[in-house]
Amino acid sequence: MAQYKIVAGTFHVKGFQPDGDSIRFQANNPENWDFFQWETEALKTSKKKQLRVESIDALETHYEGYHQSRPFALAALESLLELLNIKSVTYSLSVTQIVDADDGKAGFIASATTDNFGRPISYLFPKNAKLIDGALMDSATMPIEDSINFQLVREGLVYPTFYTTTDRVFAEKIRAVVTRARKTKRGIWSIDKTPDFSLLDIRALQEDILLMPKLFRRLVSFFDNYSDFGKLEEYMKKQRDNLVLWDGTKKKSMADLMKISGRRIQMTTPVEDILFSPK
Repeated sequence: MAQYKIVAGTFHVKGFQPDGDSIRFQANNPENWDFFQWETEALKTSKKKQLRVESIDALETHYEGYHQSRPFALAALESLLELLNIKSVTYSLSVTQIVDADDGKAGFIASATTDNFGRPISYLFPKNAKLIDGALMDSATMPIEDSINFQLVREGLVYPTFYTTTDRVFAEKIRAVVTRARKTKRGIWSIDKTPDFSLLDIRALQEDILLMPKLFRRLVSFFDNYSDFGKLEEYMKKQRDNLVLWDGTKKKSMADLMKISGRRIQMTTPVEDILFSPK
């Protein structure tokens, strides 16, 4: 059972490019970072660390020059900031950077490890969470329902996104609220097109079709590199995702979970049943 380090500190967005599933964090006690394995000394000693928010994937506000539906993408980001009590936010004209904000607000993260980019994979908690700085907790004792990750999923503001390394106890609880949010068509689930959509062009991908972000990112890369839509299945098969489904079935790529008929794309597996391999 994974051990999660509880780290008290402050959340920061001013001058950065956060979205609904990434933000910067500065520990009150830098010695807490000794718990983690760091690739470089620079990563370990950097004050404001980029976090990877665990178990969720928010709509893209900016990705390789593209974005998803802005109202929903910004709803996730602004809800994240509100839950962290970060106020008076001013965006750049392109809505890709926060140029001013009343940030530096107190809270906690709970993290067991870092990803390949040196980002602590974290559950985020507001300052009133019943947590103790420096403590170690596991999935039996950590109040996942109080995490901001859990609250964003419950409100239908982000997609659930699990990895083979995600704690299954936490994933089960998040899967349960995804089921309820989908059934009541809350937030993104009122217009989610991931299971079945027709894709005409990249404009439709940005403005008209709401998809799980991982699929959106793949399709954007496809349009950037191919002019023949008929090559989509070949392209998707080239991506070695090494997926594991919730029931333990292994799949090589997302192409194995898709049915492509002309311009119609159907995802045959719900997003919460997919476990992605960390990269």
